[in-house]
Amino acid sequence: MSIRDLGKQSLIYGFGHVLARLITFLLLPLYTHSFTQEEYGAVSLAYAFIGFGLILYRYGMDTALMKFSVQTTGDEKIKHITVIIISQIITGIMFTLIFYLSRNLSAYWVLGVHKPDWMVYLSIILLLDSLWSLPLLILRAEQKATLFISFSLLNVVVTMFLNILFVVHLKNGIEGVFKANILASGLLLFTSFPIIIQRIKISAFDKSTLIKVLKFAIPFLPAGVFTMVMELSDRYLIEYMLGTKDVGLYSAGKKMGMLGLTAVMGFNMGWTPYFLKKGKERGARLEFSKITTLFLGIMGYLSMLVSLWINEIMRLSIFGKTLIGPAFWNCNEVVSMILLGYFFFGTYIIQLPGIYIKEITNWVPIFRISGALTLIMSSFYFVPKFGFVGAAYSVVLAFVSMTLTIYLKLNPIYTTPYNWRAIFFPVLVLIGIQYNITELHVKLTLSFLYPIIWYLFIVTDIEKKGLVRLLK
Repeated sequence: MSIRDLGKQSLIYGFGHVLARLITFLLLPLYTHSFTQEEYGAVSLAYAFIGFGLILYRYGMDTALMKFSVQTTGDEKIKHITVIIISQIITGIMFTLIFYLSRNLSAYWVLGVHKPDWMVYLSIILLLDSLWSLPLLILRAEQKATLFISFSLLNVVVTMFLNILFVVHLKNGIEGVFKANILASGLLLFTSFPIIIQRIKISAFDKSTLIKVLKFAIPFLPAGVFTMVMELSDRYLIEYMLGTKDVGLYSAGKKMGMLGLTAVMGFNMGWTPYFLKKGKERGARLEFSKITTLFLGIMGYLSMLVSLWINEIMRLSIFGKTLIGPAFWNCNEVVSMILLGYFFFGTYIIQLPGIYIKEITNWVPIFRISGALTLIMSSFYFVPKFGFVGAAYSVVLAFVSMTLTIYLKLNPIYTTPYNWRAIFFPVLVLIGIQYNITELHVKLTLSFLYPIIWYLFIVTDIEKKGLVRLLK
């Protein structure tokens, strides 16, 4: 697989990931116009819980499915997929029953309100979401882009339609959000399940294979937990220190800033299979360095554009209504800070090849722990001092902690010849624009100059030649 192939894979599967994430952005206008800040805060806490729950439901099996779908063939592939799918179905039902039976005790702690019925909805959503994502992982591993994108598009269309039906037309409020999610996930599971049926044999279930898969998967569980702590605990900390209204405001800003996360994860969908295949080839580290320059340059530019123009984006009028409800406009400072944070997440993701090549994946939880602890400890300082914006400062520090920790571990044992100018240039730009720039001519100038300066003064001659070949 060449860099051009990586670009194609990242675009294809990144587009599918963007479609999945598109729901978040399409629903944001609907929710910010339909719910109060407190109501949207409750919805955000519910989905924060789903994020935590999915890590438990998957316990690293999603990563195992990707690995063994790529690196095994024939009967071995069938055996591994069978073991993973059956395990996910059995444990998924068990976890859902546990959440259902404990709904009266857990509702207030999870949602900030005593709504046991909501916990029933959430337990069903967790089961369906954990299962319907498995066929998509198989499609991604097998590079079946058309089907992958088709299911992603179906997810967007159905989820949007059902949310409009239940929330806007039937006025079911927050329960309408949950009902829409259950029906959409159920439909996706039903339509995608044949993909699983065609690739498993019940008789192929093997105890020794199960033990092998679990040994690989389980170490990713704590890493996943700490990932979700970083991704979602900020909302619970704001709820604890400030209240549900501030959760709603912060969540609206973070949703806009998650455009950066979408870009990183879209890239990672092509990046992971690329470095798994390319990693031990001669000259791989130089290739990784070139990819780093290209990825971070583009990532920095996109993050800068959104940060500069976020006020105009939020006030964009569509059919007489602004993109984001006026009550949520003062979340703009959160957006630019979150984008900076996800840029640093990109600098972490780009270093992962060394972890896999040197077979030290047991360090991944440690990197995640450093980020999670940084976020929690810094939040207790920044949130009381700066309000909900302080949580965004903590997100930035958390991802900086992760990227520094992985670099310090890898550099002595897997040194990559990075173009450091290409790393620091977008970082300095993104830090510099945290100042609230309002002048139109300044915004236009920065938007125009970034790619010119990057190409003329940041990219090396070797990288320019590679870029030219890539674009031909």
